[in-house]
Amino acid sequence: MNKLISQALVAALTLMLSFSGLHAAEESTEDMTRLLKLRLGTDQVEPATPTGVEGVYVTRFGNKFAYLIEGGRYVFIGDLVDLQQAQNLTEMSRRELVVSELAGFSEEKRIIFPADKEELAVLSVFTDTSCGYCQQLHKEVRFLQEAGISVHYYPFPRGGNRGPGYRDLKKVWCAEDKQKAMSIAKGAETGSLPSSETCDSANYVDDGYLLGNRIGISGTPSMYTSDGTKFNGYVPYQQLIPQLINQ
Repeated sequence: MNKLISQALVAALTLMLSFSGLHAAEESTEDMTRLLKLRLGTDQVEPATPTGVEGVYVTRFGNKFAYLIEGGRYVFIGDLVDLQQAQNLTEMSRRELVVSELAGFSEEKRIIFPADKEELAVLSVFTDTSCGYCQQLHKEVRFLQEAGISVHYYPFPRGGNRGPGYRDLKKVWCAEDKQKAMSIAKGAETGSLPSSETCDSANYVDDGYLLGNRIGISGTPSMYTSDGTKFNGYVPYQQLIPQLINQ
C-alpha cells in the first residue's frame, strides 16, 4: 500500500512540475516582448515564438519581423538566413504572412479577371487606376488570361483617401460591371465610370489600402504569386507568364 501511495505521489508531483514548467515558459515568452513594446511605444507586437535556432525568438510588429535574444533584452531586425539549407527564414515568414492576409480578403472584395482556360496560376495585384505601370499591366491582362493565369485585383489608392486614384477606385468597385469599369478607368476601354462612389462596395477600397499597409506595400503595382512571392513593380507579360507557370 505504501508503495502504491509513493508511486501516486511521484506521478502527481511530476505532473505538477510539468504544468509549472509550461506555465513559466509561457510567462517567460510573453514577457520577452515587454522591452520591445516599451521602446516602440505600442502594444501591437506579436507574441514571441521559437525560431528553431537555440535562444532566438521571433516576433512581428506591423510587417516587420524582429528577433529577440537574452530573454528579450536584445533585438535585431533583418533577415535570418539558414546558410546550411540556403533558406531565408525571414522571407519564408513574410510569404506566409502575405498568403494569410490575402486569403482574409474575400473574393467578393476583389475584381477578378479569370483564366480563359484551365487555371494554372493566380496573380494577386494591388492596383491604383492613376498608376501608369498599373495601366500598362492591365492592357496585358488578356495575355495572362490566355496563358491560364487569373488576375485578382486588390484596391490600393496611393496616398490613401487623398490619393489621385481614390475616388475612381471607389467608382470602379461600385460599378455593376466591375471588369469593364476597371478597363475604362485604366484607359483600356472607352466609356464612363459610374457617378456613385458611396455604395457598400466602396468600402472595399479602404479595406484594400489597410491590407496593403499591413503587408508593407508602398507602391503599385505590387504583385504576388499564390505562395506569397512578390514581384517588385511592373513585369512585362512575356517575362511574367513563364515565371508564374513554372513556379
